[in-house]
Amino acid sequence: MKKKILFISLFLVAAVTISFQLNAGKNDLGSLMLENIDALASGETGTNIYCRGTGSVDCPINHVKVWAVMSR
Repeated sequence: MKKKILFISLFLVAAVTISFQLNAGKNDLGSLMLENIDALASGETGTNIYCRGTGSVDCPINHVKVWAVMSR
């Protein structure tokens, strides 16, 4: 009788542990998807871009090589 109770309790502990592990993996994907949806929904408008100087960085406004690109 003791062996039967021990076996059942170990089985339940294993089942609960596996259940938590499977749920943890699903939550990471869901939060990543929500972050991507927020990023896509926010758009690219509303930022003022300033290009300064002469250098090797590509300015997104007119595609000229500048020293620094700043946004406010």
